[in-house]
Amino acid sequence: MEFSVALLIRMIVAVVLAVIFGNGSVVLFNRAPARWFEDYSEEDIRAGRFEEDRKVLPPGLLEADSMGRQRLPSSPWKYAFTGYFAICGIYMAIRGSGLSFEIPALCVLFIVLLMAISDQLYKVVPDQFCIMLAISAVAFADFHEKWWEPAAGAALGLGISLTILLLGNLLFGAGSIGGADIKFFGCIGLVTGRTGVAAIFILTTLLFAAYSAILIAGRRGSIKDRNAMMPAACAAVTVYFLFLWNTGDLLMFEL
Repeated sequence: MEFSVALLIRMIVAVVLAVIFGNGSVVLFNRAPARWFEDYSEEDIRAGRFEEDRKVLPPGLLEADSMGRQRLPSSPWKYAFTGYFAICGIYMAIRGSGLSFEIPALCVLFIVLLMAISDQLYKVVPDQFCIMLAISAVAFADFHEKWWEPAAGAALGLGISLTILLLGNLLFGAGSIGGADIKFFGCIGLVTGRTGVAAIFILTTLLFAAYSAILIAGRRGSIKDRNAMMPAACAAVTVYFLFLWNTGDLLMFEL
């Protein structure tokens, strides 16, 4: 009976959070201050100009706001996102994850989903979302065996992404990873530690490569296009939290 009651409570919490996060992701994205999405133009980045007053807003955001349209339509996305959070939350509840893990895990998925939406629509990921992700790492401190694991995970995430950036500049004369992607891997490293960020990086790379290959094969893009990486990262984080959390030893990701 105790088990049944505990499971019922976890499932109810999962459904409630699914409704909140599913609708909240659309509401927050649509109502976030426009200045959050300011970024440097591609021309300024190539020219190495990074003055604060040269930041501009994405044309798509300007068009939507000026015409009074939603940046992200409520229908069908609030229903799709609610379903996504419900599946994730109920699965974690059935698997036996306690509320101390289930709730912060759904919070992380909520933040990363916002980052993915922003990257897909505007090729910009607000620093505010990165800060939210970094703060969420506090909730996972007790899940790491070593107290320094979050710092080590952040260092590994930054190290891997900066290495990719350096190699891209050396081999292709252009960055193969963006600044927002670098900040994401640093922040998710804080949350998951070394084994987690390594797993998420590998999954993100594989999913992003597969997505890019599909676009190129379907002649909807070319190898020179700058495709959004965060949707692949969102899928990778989802897979990690649902199936791979703390399985680094079994998957040979222990560093």
